[in-house]
Amino acid sequence: MKKLLALLALLTLAASISITSWQSKPANFEAQAQRATGAIFVMGRFNCSGTEIGKTPTGNGVFLTARHCVADPETDKINEQMEVTFSANEGGPFYLARPLAISSTDDLALLELYNGADIPMVPIKAQWSLRSGDSIFNVSYPLGTGKEVFHGEFIQGRFPLLPADYLSQMPTWTYSMPVNLTIAHGSSGSGVFSSKERALIGVAVGTFEEGSYNLAIPSDRVLYFLNHLQDSTVEKFKQAHPEHVAPDEWPF
Repeated sequence: MKKLLALLALLTLAASISITSWQSKPANFEAQAQRATGAIFVMGRFNCSGTEIGKTPTGNGVFLTARHCVADPETDKINEQMEVTFSANEGGPFYLARPLAISSTDDLALLELYNGADIPMVPIKAQWSLRSGDSIFNVSYPLGTGKEVFHGEFIQGRFPLLPADYLSQMPTWTYSMPVNLTIAHGSSGSGVFSSKERALIGVAVGTFEEGSYNLAIPSDRVLYFLNHLQDSTVEKFKQAHPEHVAPDEWPF
């Protein structure tokens, strides 16, 4: 618990400031976001995408992704063996990862990455300063094609109304926002970024089959998650789902 509280203080501080703490910040924020984006592998198979957003007090990486990439959306069983790579072609090096926190309300989760101290991280800003039509972009690994960059437009900070069938299947999308941005299977968990704000302003979680009008968890919900880590520990998640607990000993 002390380790988690120390991490909470560190991430809260990082999220509250408007500049990244990566000391060698490049002039091109898009390049920074690309370097901070990684691919998640479960049992050796590509699964999802995500973004480095911080470091633990011991220097390990803190990696933001979607809850459904970590805990099965139907059974809530936690993925037991994960690795993350930041390479463009999904090759190595691979970093061992374990669940650090899982949101009880939103499609969000944190992984702790072992080693990888040289991976840059991106700051987080609430999406409310953006206006409809503002440029945004996504970095992800759609359909296992390697690391790709897609550009699109911000629409608004919340869906005014989501179809009931979507919410019945994924109640963790209740506070999601629409984005006019290309994402595909495998993009789940990846960051939605604003070059104007030089920050992550959302996490891609779902797609509508009709086109590129897709779903992301907005960054104000990410900040809420980071501010409530003490309520989102893996232990508390296992207590809430006792029939699908993960092992107590992680293979690291």
